[in-house]
Amino acid sequence: MKTIYLVRHAETTWNLEGKVQGSRDTPLSLDGLAQTAKTVAFLSALRFDTIFTSPLTRARAIAEPVGVNLGISPIVMPELREIEFGGWEGHTWDEIGAMYPATLAAWELKSLEARPDGGESLADVGRRAEKVRSIVESGSGDLVLVVAHGGFNRVLMSVLLDLPLSSYSSLTQPNACISVFEAETSKWQARVIDSTCHLA
Repeated sequence: MKTIYLVRHAETTWNLEGKVQGSRDTPLSLDGLAQTAKTVAFLSALRFDTIFTSPLTRARAIAEPVGVNLGISPIVMPELREIEFGGWEGHTWDEIGAMYPATLAAWELKSLEARPDGGESLADVGRRAEKVRSIVESGSGDLVLVVAHGGFNRVLMSVLLDLPLSSYSSLTQPNACISVFEAETSKWQARVIDSTCHLA
């Protein structure tokens, strides 16, 4: 049986301020540093065969120390980067609504081709998620750790569960949460969604 532990990075300073991060490489907050340490300790007790990580520092902050603890070199996968929000990055949603009302309205309707100003569409992100699924299914061992981002993870979860991409907005992904998916063949099932028990 193949198992994926899908992890979101810990809290950043921009999460704390309610700003859209996207492709920006923002630093962890003080709480985020503590969340990272607890997440690393929990994951290091497992015997992962492969670790995949987003290239952004906030995700690698979890993947790399787990790799050190387990003697595994994480594989940096560009496809795991967060949704690119273009001109929206660095702004709160209220600011985005005031600056880009038309494109935000289209995005909120979950059209696959709607895109943030200068960013990528949901269809673009879906293609990245399909590639990640294919890579994980084609090899990588039976126990796989994937560390990425809230927006991208929700799209990947929709792809793994064969749900419409628009369903990503029904999922939450709190900081440093862990979700677990299992598959006997290529049919994935969710075993754990958005657990933060390890942070207690």
